[in-house]
Amino acid sequence: MKKIIPHVDLVESVKNALFDAILTGEFLPGEKLAQDDLAEKMGVSRQPIIQALRILSEHGILCPYGKKGVTVSKLNTNKLKSLLQVRRELDCLAARLAAKRSKAKEFEDHDYEQIDNLKKLIALSQLQMKGDNHANLVRNDLEFHKMIRSLSGNTFIQSTLEPHLLHQSRIFYITAANRHQVIWEQHESIFEAILSGDANVAENLTHAHTVEAEELMVWYGDEICKTQSGL
Repeated sequence: MKKIIPHVDLVESVKNALFDAILTGEFLPGEKLAQDDLAEKMGVSRQPIIQALRILSEHGILCPYGKKGVTVSKLNTNKLKSLLQVRRELDCLAARLAAKRSKAKEFEDHDYEQIDNLKKLIALSQLQMKGDNHANLVRNDLEFHKMIRSLSGNTFIQSTLEPHLLHQSRIFYITAANRHQVIWEQHESIFEAILSGDANVAENLTHAHTVEAEELMVWYGDEICKTQSGL
């Protein structure tokens, strides 16, 4: 694991580094993580490690072990399927609401800032596809959908999904490999439909996008759970 370069938000940097290590398989399901070892490897004090581990535990990525320890949680396929079903419906709703707000010209200053950020994110992702940036593109995917939910104007959509999305990213990391071009073309189409104010198209494109990802993640999730049962 790489050492952390001092950053304004040290806890966020530590959390992202730990999450990337879990995504890439550096830390495996069921593996115990010790605070002192992590602090030494990352070149930080125990305090940001403790806070980062707490955040990842709240997202279901880690689970308690003993009094102070944690382990990387094993994938729960039933939880994954339930989450994907709910996410599909809420993301379709978010796209529809965002397009309706666009058509009705209800966007405010912070929404236009979000639109600019989405344009930059799409452009950045197109550039990152030319290199070895798989983990970054997975994080970009999370950010894209978070921004679309923000444009919906309904804060309950994101707050409902937020605590659980990192859990599904562990499977998405596997299924998204070699699919980033298709994924980001779909993202761009969804975004364009929202900006044009076409709620039906935005919702239908989001539905097709999420169902395609869902089918792959459920299949891989089932396969991984079979492997886990033998651990």
